[in-house]
Amino acid sequence: MLSKIKILIRLPLFIIGLVLVISCNSKVSEKLQQVDYVGRLEVENNKYLPFNFSVTNDSTLVVQNSSETVDFSIVYSKDSIFIKSKVFEGFIKGVLDDNKINGVFVIESLDRSVPFTSYMSNNRFNIDFDDNKKLTLNRWKFVFNPNMDNSSFSVGIFNSIGQNEISATFRTTTGDYGYMHGGYKKNKIVLSTFNGSRAYLFEAEINNDTVEGVMYAGNHSKTIVKGVLDNDFELSNEYSLTSIKDRNQKFDFSFENTTGKLISIDDKFYDGKSMVIQLMGSWCSNCLDESKFYVDYINKNELNDIEFVALAFEYAKTKDNALNSILKLKKQLGINYPILLAQYGSSDKVRALEKFPMLNNIISYPTTIFLDKNKDVIKIHTGFNGPATGEKYTEFINEFNSTIKFMQGN
Repeated sequence: MLSKIKILIRLPLFIIGLVLVISCNSKVSEKLQQVDYVGRLEVENNKYLPFNFSVTNDSTLVVQNSSETVDFSIVYSKDSIFIKSKVFEGFIKGVLDDNKINGVFVIESLDRSVPFTSYMSNNRFNIDFDDNKKLTLNRWKFVFNPNMDNSSFSVGIFNSIGQNEISATFRTTTGDYGYMHGGYKKNKIVLSTFNGSRAYLFEAEINNDTVEGVMYAGNHSKTIVKGVLDNDFELSNEYSLTSIKDRNQKFDFSFENTTGKLISIDDKFYDGKSMVIQLMGSWCSNCLDESKFYVDYINKNELNDIEFVALAFEYAKTKDNALNSILKLKKQLGINYPILLAQYGSSDKVRALEKFPMLNNIISYPTTIFLDKNKDVIKIHTGFNGPATGEKYTEFINEFNSTIKFMQGN
């Protein structure tokens, strides 16, 4: 009788142990192979934004847009896979089956979700592209949203790479579209880019000296675009777009840093020092490019009596999430200068301008304000021409060097 009782007691323990073994073994049944893939975001019904990525190990994959590479982290959890940006909030979550992913790309603070799939391949558009020297050897003037109140101009830059493929970007008064990768075939142009924040697909037709098409931004925006060949076209000077209303006014700020300490331009630490003040957001791709440049510049140059400060305008819904995004950016880029939280819950520029009544407007993140030792405004630079813009990026570097030398009295 006693032995029967012992068996009854042991039986549930055996069953529990069996369940634990089964559940532990089912945590990760499959991992991505270390090969090349094409990821696809569905921007419209049966219309896809493709991008290339390769898996380097069980925890890392690298997205490639032309010559740009972007690292992402891979996390496996039971039957799910998460692909997380090392800088931005956006992430991909899905289910891995037979080395293919089915899921969504999510930016929670913006309530955005884009269907995502992936498969093994290194052919971004699966098109055998043709050469088009007219497209790649000329400058193109584009209008976004033509004949509308919110229309804007841009410069289209197209460069030939590889086997008739194209590396391109669109330069605007507020920044550029980053490295876009694609090509030309039978009078059609297709380009795409994805970095964990920006997700653009450009489709257009070229006829003689005109281009007409559509720019998709994820699945939340679709913009009509028209362009003409115009080698003489140039955008407004980026130093002319934002200014101080009254030259006698001083630029002023006072916001908390990531530890909650209030930092002000009137702090004794900044007395007698020139300043570079960056209005930015951790979510902003052009701000990321500019911040990378600043970090590299600071590390390579002696900047006596010049201090950098960034003022962050975050769309994260809570203060904690905004601060976490800032800390993530600082860690990934190695930013040693302060990033102060100026606004969260919205990156709205009208709200941002209310904090700086001495400015005539804020039209872009980033916007950089250069102050002399008396805290008088030297100049204000709107937007950022990143590495994808080529000559314009080099032009910015040269102008920045000259400004810093002026601020140092050299």
